[in-house]
Amino acid sequence: MRQINTLNKNFVSCFILLLLLQTNVQSQSPDNKVWWQKHWFIGVSGGLAKTDISNDFTSVISGVDMTTKNAYCLSVDAGYYFSKYFGLSTGIGLSSYITQLSLDPYSNSLDTIDSESESYERRISGNNINETQKIYFLEIPVILNFQCPFSKAIGFYLQGGINLAIHVGNNYSSSGTFSYSGYYPAYNVVLKDIPYEGFKSNVKNDVSGELKVKTLNPELIASGGFYFHNQKHFQISAGFFYKSLFSDISDYTPVESFQLSTHENQLRSLMEGSEKATASSMGIMISLRYYIK
Repeated sequence: MRQINTLNKNFVSCFILLLLLQTNVQSQSPDNKVWWQKHWFIGVSGGLAKTDISNDFTSVISGVDMTTKNAYCLSVDAGYYFSKYFGLSTGIGLSSYITQLSLDPYSNSLDTIDSESESYERRISGNNINETQKIYFLEIPVILNFQCPFSKAIGFYLQGGINLAIHVGNNYSSSGTFSYSGYYPAYNVVLKDIPYEGFKSNVKNDVSGELKVKTLNPELIASGGFYFHNQKHFQISAGFFYKSLFSDISDYTPVESFQLSTHENQLRSLMEGSEKATASSMGIMISLRYYIK
């Protein structure tokens, strides 16, 4: 909630600045009334957002806490206004999604065979498990633009459309403390705290790797805010945006019995133990456009 309030304060500050600049520009540039007659534009945008990667976990993994993280987005675009109010645009952008997950405690077991062909139940327990997931998408949008002028230099805008989000990179880093033991039903004994079969306690696992993410993913995007023309050709805008990948982005094959870790120095991603994963972001976007003709 505190982070959302900070975003709201920043947006209000930008809007007040635009109002102050409007008064100055109207007194110096009376020809701004013709800006909307220029239909073609190119632009660049940048923003900061709170992002999350939502993992729909199976019953094996329960009690996972998620913390959203700050991430960035950058884009360039070009478009055409076919009237004073409506236009279409496309371009290319880069967005990152970051989430931190925590799990405490964790326990699981599996039936297996040791090095001497003895059947036993391997028991695993863990605590203080933390994972950071990062995914990067190259985005190609098709956007419908709407703008409503309040005066010659300032107005309100809305945008909505679909991105084709192309996965271009990812990684995860996980850590946790695990204990491994073995129950031998033939002898009714539990072995632990011995080197045999890696039956160790309080082992610190710290592992990093790559997530399996689908290459192509559809994404909804919507934004709105205020724009300001500082002269005939340039437009500056500031507003809020929201993006959501509305399909399953995970490329992991579901398994009946997921094991987060089976031995020392081995720790799978929590995403691998989920039924599906999606991502979304919300934040502030600042844009600069140049109207060509």
